[in-house]
Amino acid sequence: MTYWKLLKIFFKENFSFNRFFGTDIRKNKKKAILLGLVILYAFGVFLFSFGYMFFDLGKILKEFDMLDTLLAFVFVYATAIAIMITLFRANGYLFRFKDYEILAPLPLKTRTVLFAKLTVMMAFIYMGLFFITLPIAFSYFWHSGFNIISLLLYLAGFLLIPAIPLIIFAFVSLLIARITSRFRGANYIYTIVMFAVLIGGMVWSFSFSFAGEDNPLLSQGGIFGVLEEYYLPLSWFKDAVHLHDPLAFIFLFLTHALPLVGFIFLISRLVVKTNQKGLSVVTGKNKKPLKYRERPLMESLVIKEARKFISVPIYTINSGFGPIIMILLGVLSLIFKTKIADFMGEMVGIEALSIDLLVMIIIGFSIAMVYTSAISLSLEGKSFWIVKSLPIKPQSIMLAKLIFNILLGLPFAVLAILLMGIAFEINVFSLMTMIGVALSISLSTSAIGSFINLHFPKFEFMNETEVVKQSVGALIGVFAGFGILVIDGVIVYFAMDQLGQNLALLLGGLANIAVFGIFLSLVLSASDRLFAKMKA
Repeated sequence: MTYWKLLKIFFKENFSFNRFFGTDIRKNKKKAILLGLVILYAFGVFLFSFGYMFFDLGKILKEFDMLDTLLAFVFVYATAIAIMITLFRANGYLFRFKDYEILAPLPLKTRTVLFAKLTVMMAFIYMGLFFITLPIAFSYFWHSGFNIISLLLYLAGFLLIPAIPLIIFAFVSLLIARITSRFRGANYIYTIVMFAVLIGGMVWSFSFSFAGEDNPLLSQGGIFGVLEEYYLPLSWFKDAVHLHDPLAFIFLFLTHALPLVGFIFLISRLVVKTNQKGLSVVTGKNKKPLKYRERPLMESLVIKEARKFISVPIYTINSGFGPIIMILLGVLSLIFKTKIADFMGEMVGIEALSIDLLVMIIIGFSIAMVYTSAISLSLEGKSFWIVKSLPIKPQSIMLAKLIFNILLGLPFAVLAILLMGIAFEINVFSLMTMIGVALSISLSTSAIGSFINLHFPKFEFMNETEVVKQSVGALIGVFAGFGILVIDGVIVYFAMDQLGQNLALLLGGLANIAVFGIFLSLVLSASDRLFAKMKA
């Protein structure tokens, strides 16, 4: 009974519409309807594009009697998502939850609280898994034919997949947090370690993608082969669903459900210790006196944004993923120059695109993933009243947040364009055009992000993850950037025959500049009025 009451409170705290939108949507029904349509559009675009790709793949696999490969995609993608979510959430949800001071004195069993917290975290994991794997599952059941036994085994196996990643990487998350907490600037070190883990996983994946002469996208089978050889649950999941093998399902259940139950019982005391330790205040000697340095206002505000960015690991990793992707692809294009050029040449032949345009698409998507301007105002949280009380114009505050978003993405985009330009021997005029378009994309997406955050701030949150990954600002900010790319694509498609590729790109860039001007003027004109209405 106590568990269910706690669970109801935690779910209301984490999944209510007011928490997601950052405001009471009942007060403005027009805004609620508009937001709902935008969200449905965003999800629809993702599911259709992702789904189409796997639906087409399903037709090919069915011809070769390899349809169970789709189940391998489900298992691998679900495992990867479970690892990512656990790494970033386990420490805050299990080992150092912020309401421990409130819950600890209450007559509640530690195990009950832990089980409720774990249930909420598992709900986040399953939501992410369902969203990513739904198109793949649809393709599998469409091409294999609907079978109730297969569906039930799939659903049961789907629930079991995250168990082992959760157990292992919950302890990895705790270990990283414990080790980094011993050093000065613990948050910075934690962020660096997390980035190292992410980049290591990506490089490992690339090592398979560019091994041999196969198409890099199709050679993901190399990863599946390694996992299937060394991680038997992948084979058990495939055999249970595709072949209706009861023994495979029993093995899958025993190796996932039982360890998860044991995990809950074994970490109860550890949870108490880690949360109690989190309440302690670390003091030390030999502290250097704080020195203040006078700077221009805008420089100070941008530096403040940078410090906030690097002091919150989940913020750094999510909004910094685009720049990392750009640099990684730029460097890899030099290392795997021949293989990537051959692959891109195949795409050029199929899609009637030039390598320049393919590079520009990659850069554009990476820039769109830099969305600090869409959430940075929300991250002020309960401290927003301090920002409001400062003798600084709201326009200056919003402009600083916009400038930081540009500085975070654009320099990496320019460097990546130059590196890939060297690797693929793109001419200088085309490179300059691509850099100009990258600048226009960064400007327009930054201004749109500021407009979104100004109208949909979310100051009430338990931890920064809610703002960075769950807020309406983050969702619309990313998909608005993708919308800019779609508009650019339409312009280039219809103008390229008459103007040529570079002039068509420049025309798209001019459209982006126009979007930037419109949204910047909206942000600057509305900042005073909306700041006055905002309450943290």
